[in-house]
Amino acid sequence: MKRSLFLSVILLLAATLLQIFGLSRLTVFGVSPDLVTVFLAVVSVFSGQRVGMSFGFAAGLLAGLLSGNVGMNMLFRTIEGFTAGYFHLPENSHATLSYRSRMLYFAIISATFAGNLVFSLSGDPLGETLLFRIFVSGGLACLMNLLIGVAVNRLYLRKYLSE
Repeated sequence: MKRSLFLSVILLLAATLLQIFGLSRLTVFGVSPDLVTVFLAVVSVFSGQRVGMSFGFAAGLLAGLLSGNVGMNMLFRTIEGFTAGYFHLPENSHATLSYRSRMLYFAIISATFAGNLVFSLSGDPLGETLLFRIFVSGGLACLMNLLIGVAVNRLYLRKYLSE
């Protein structure tokens, strides 16, 4: 347990740093893919809602300290972990590989949409309407994060999910 917690903390740190200093610069219509949200969805699906919220809070704190917006980052990252936790798969679950993958994808989409909703309601940095920010930007963010989630699932998690 201590080893997996340590590994998760290291992965959270790496995902947050990669997000802040790398992926946030890759934007399409003002939206960038979010590796931290995908990480929070993975943690929440496998470890539960409380762990996902805790990691979301930590990711928001770290990202906020690095970017200068601590409060909003902590809020929407915690909400992302909470939302993704609804798709938690217990360790003794007898779910098939395809069902586990589907739950992961649903967690990524719902966490992305919930985080984008809260972020969209908090301000308007690009001068866009609220509905555009929620649905168009949110839909684009969901698509980008889902593509990252599919890649992570295909390259790494399939081995873990099949056990």
